[in-house]
Amino acid sequence: MVRTQTPVFVVSSGRAGSTLLARMIHRHPRLLCVSDLFEPVGEVPYFDRRRVVDGEGFFRVLASPSFPQRIAYWRAQPTSELLFLHEDDDMVSLLTSYTLPFLTGGDPMGLFEELREATAKLAEASMADQLIRVFDWLRDRFGKQLWVERTGGSLPHMRQILETWPDAKVIHNFRDPRETAISMMTGSFFRLYLELEKNPDLDAWDWDRMPPRTQMAKMLNRWMVDGVAALDGFPRDQQMSLSYEQLMKDTAGTLLELIRFFFDREPTAEDETWAEQETTVIRPAPLRFASLPSAERAELQAACRGALDALGYE
Repeated sequence: MVRTQTPVFVVSSGRAGSTLLARMIHRHPRLLCVSDLFEPVGEVPYFDRRRVVDGEGFFRVLASPSFPQRIAYWRAQPTSELLFLHEDDDMVSLLTSYTLPFLTGGDPMGLFEELREATAKLAEASMADQLIRVFDWLRDRFGKQLWVERTGGSLPHMRQILETWPDAKVIHNFRDPRETAISMMTGSFFRLYLELEKNPDLDAWDWDRMPPRTQMAKMLNRWMVDGVAALDGFPRDQQMSLSYEQLMKDTAGTLLELIRFFFDREPTAEDETWAEQETTVIRPAPLRFASLPSAERAELQAACRGALDALGYE
């Protein structure tokens, strides 16, 4: 397969500003952001280079339904991140609920049918190569120069992403682990991922149950420590670190660094105009760690110790 661009992935734990970053990237005139296609827990079929499928077989996987627990929650309590919910559970997938409506800004089913027709023409290839072909098709469909994949929750798969696409460019997006863990407690699906990590065969899910914050912090800590360790063996010129705090403090400067990384060139006037415009949407999230009781701060600090050290937070 002939590549038409270097694969670019923004890898994030979630709750670290990656949704904001995805929207910023997508508003750039030459960039397409493909969003939220990787499940944070369980096996991700797109990392498989041994499984060879034709286009129709790949699309069946791409459009396969999401977790039944997720679908049931969406039916009962739609989240702000949910962009589209098909009336048929068999059609409720990450593709139709997140990825395609993020690109269309509304009803994704027209694009869904276009994509189905386009993938049907693809020759046999590995799952990993078929995914890149789909991203290339989406980029061309929207008349952009470069696609960037971003999933809020892809951090557990950092090592697989690097091994599957060793020539990729990877941006590690992160935030102070203590603040991230606190924010993840308010995200219902992170609580689902915690339950699925403990029990992959989970049947029912009590979405009102709040586990101890330290459990969430320990899951996040493991994700971050493993992710940074994987990056340590990856070529330095193919990776970039981007913290939420950095994006809040110097939005335009950080975005122009992204442009240098994406395109291997200095920013143009077009890039600078885009970066300056994006400073108007910045609304820093409130800091919560410092307001916790001292005993809870100490517990959370201990649970995040490895991540704090790995990422350079005090």
